[in-house]
Amino acid sequence: MNVRFLAAIEADDVRARYGTALSDAAAHALSRAADAHILAIDDALPEAASAALIRIGAVVVPAGASTLIAVSRAALELGIERASGDARDFLEGLGRAFDRAAAPAAALRARDRALALDAEARVMGIVNVTPDSFYERVAGIAAAVAKTREMVAAGAAIVDVGGQSYAHWNPRIAPDEEAARVVPVVEAIVAANLDVTISIDTFKAAVADAALGAGAHLINDCSGLSDPALPETVARHDAGLVVMHLKGTLMVREPEAYVYRDALAEIVDFLYERTERAVAEGVAREAIAVDPGLEFGKEPETDLEILDRFAELRALGYPILFASSRKSFIGRIFNRPAKELLVPSLATAAIGIAAGARILRVHDVAETVQLARMMAAIAPGRRAGLAFAERMPGTPQAGNPTPPREV
Repeated sequence: MNVRFLAAIEADDVRARYGTALSDAAAHALSRAADAHILAIDDALPEAASAALIRIGAVVVPAGASTLIAVSRAALELGIERASGDARDFLEGLGRAFDRAAAPAAALRARDRALALDAEARVMGIVNVTPDSFYERVAGIAAAVAKTREMVAAGAAIVDVGGQSYAHWNPRIAPDEEAARVVPVVEAIVAANLDVTISIDTFKAAVADAALGAGAHLINDCSGLSDPALPETVARHDAGLVVMHLKGTLMVREPEAYVYRDALAEIVDFLYERTERAVAEGVAREAIAVDPGLEFGKEPETDLEILDRFAELRALGYPILFASSRKSFIGRIFNRPAKELLVPSLATAAIGIAAGARILRVHDVAETVQLARMMAAIAPGRRAGLAFAERMPGTPQAGNPTPPREV
């Protein structure tokens, strides 16, 4: 008996493979049956819900303060149909978690811009206007605009302008000084009429307010909302917000404190609490993205664990920003400086995209855009609509001799 396993479980993928031999309903049923996960519930599991899950063949196992549930989407839907009252409400909550994790968020809104994320991961190019950033600084407004123009031409959808280095050996500058670095750059990019979403890498509400007033669209906060005034500022401008996980204090290195009982559980809980805080302050849910904060309050072992379990972040339901470009945890693995870390940086980006990241914050825009487009091209719906060149540029035409090889 020749048995094959299908790599794809998404209904559209299975349908694309078998065409008219498989109905939409059948493809949907197969996908739901194949979509099985282990869910971790930290709240008390109602007895009626536990019984309902066991009746549909789910595996329910206590694990300390948590309960682990293994169930397929199809079985869960059957349980919802059969259950009532509190048990049904609980199972419907599990169903919503399935829906959030099923696919990355399709878009991110930032003021008047809507960034589509459903076709492929989008690239955020880094523009550091600081004198002390660890890699690729730009000096002056003209250089920052030229760098932005170059990144947009290479395919960047976002540029992230930063005026404060977060390396622990650098001083924390005053908001006025940081704003003086980034606001003129924002004004110049806006004046250049470049088709790009402008992000500001800051944790300070005063800097965010000044930059958004100058025309920026998005605030990328690497401190996990350490400034309590930041969410209201973002909401007042109807801007976008990236909320990053941070353990400890920004710009203070405390490796002895970077100990996690369950790294992804702590990161997800942190991001859930902070994003709910932002929503309560008026930030629109569709304007929020999350970032697990690779290297911020982590040692390399934890960064690698985040890469391994990255898909767990999808249960939050927000677009996920991935930022590993030339970071020191990669340099510590390979014992190489930042300038030699392009290949492993691209490798980590590929891992992030495969796990659901849809915004990639990088130094190397052109290479990462190619990576993102290549990974998007393999999807059945995408590859069917691609136009292919007749041959690879640089190869000889039929009937022409192969050009001599230089030695």
